Amino acid sequence: MISLVRNSDSLRLLLVTPAVAIFASSMLVNVGNLGFNMIFSRLMGPELFGSLAFLLTLKLSALSLFGAAQMAVSHLVSARPVTERSSLLAALARLDTGLLAILAALCLPIGIALWAVLGPASLSPILLLAAMPFGASLSLLRGVSFGGLKTGRIVLSANLEMAVRLVFALVAWKVGLGLPGVIGAITLSIIAGWMVLLAEVPRRRASPTEPGLVFAIGLGAAPFALLQLAQVFVLDGDIFIARSTLPTQEGGFIAALSLFQRIQFFACLSLAAVLLPDLTRARREGQALGAALAPVAVLFAAVSIAVVSACTLAPERMISLLVGSGYAEAAQHLPFAALSAIAFTFSYLTATALVALGDHRGIWLCVGIAALQLATMAMTPDPSLAGYVGIKLGCQLLAALVSAALIARSVLRR
Repeated sequence: MISLVRNSDSLRLLLVTPAVAIFASSMLVNVGNLGFNMIFSRLMGPELFGSLAFLLTLKLSALSLFGAAQMAVSHLVSARPVTERSSLLAALARLDTGLLAILAALCLPIGIALWAVLGPASLSPILLLAAMPFGASLSLLRGVSFGGLKTGRIVLSANLEMAVRLVFALVAWKVGLGLPGVIGAITLSIIAGWMVLLAEVPRRRASPTEPGLVFAIGLGAAPFALLQLAQVFVLDGDIFIARSTLPTQEGGFIAALSLFQRIQFFACLSLAAVLLPDLTRARREGQALGAALAPVAVLFAAVSIAVVSACTLAPERMISLLVGSGYAEAAQHLPFAALSAIAFTFSYLTATALVALGDHRGIWLCVGIAALQLATMAMTPDPSLAGYVGIKLGCQLLAALVSAALIARSVLRR
């Protein structure tokens, strides 16, 4: 009986950790984003939705660079005891203000030049450009929030951003504002998420005492930028290779499978953002690392089991639901694509955990395996859809096995 009570208490504590709350919030945001794409792909039609997808890809590319800085800031904040963060937060406040002003000053003349060259056709990219200073500031402030594990603000910011994007984009479309209206809603959503986090750093006039802060953030962001590059190579690299080596139809099948892989990966991406500060704090305070790893491990396992089950038991239905029945021939490869994504996600999370422990080998492993995967695909003598799926699966399973050995060794040493 006592054992059952203890197990119940352990489960309850696991379920109320920041990792679970932020993961649940991330899943809700992902559902909203998926709904956004499914709705506007039908409302706009292929040609206009293609333009929207192109602009969103530009936005995501910029935000992925800002995301590397976010992880670096999160690492810096979490490495400091709460009682010793005042000067760091003051310095980050000053940096945030300067970053916002500098990027705004850079984007303004670019926007004017676009309008002078393209006229009204440039309105959508100009509106997206206007979001970039706020996007950079938002990433910095989210780094502070994650570093301090401010769960409430993290959840509110992410979900408000998603809700504003979805609701205002639908309203803009319904009143006839077209693509610029939808892009304007996306810009407004970034500003809404940014406003929630403004209080994360103190807006004081006192001079901060953090020399070399920009250099520290840049140095800390570099490994995460490499990890982001590996993510792009692994999840999307085969799409570009397939364009020149496979028939158009099979290239479309590769793109559909990659979409599933991105959905699975981004469902777990928030776990990395939580794992880094939580593990850094545990290491700093000399606590057992297992307590920080357990919630992430349980949530990752739950998502992985759900994804593999769905893709194995009903691959045709999964393909039809997301991309349509025209891609039915890709269904037979979906279970293997899902396993590839799970293996890469495990390596990505492991690399993040190793960084928190002062070990960058996981990042170099991800980058090296990504390069090996692309090189093998490019040099295969008989390119085919099945061959590319098999190469990706083999490379990512290898990376996952080595990653497991690295993290096990690091944890056991401590």
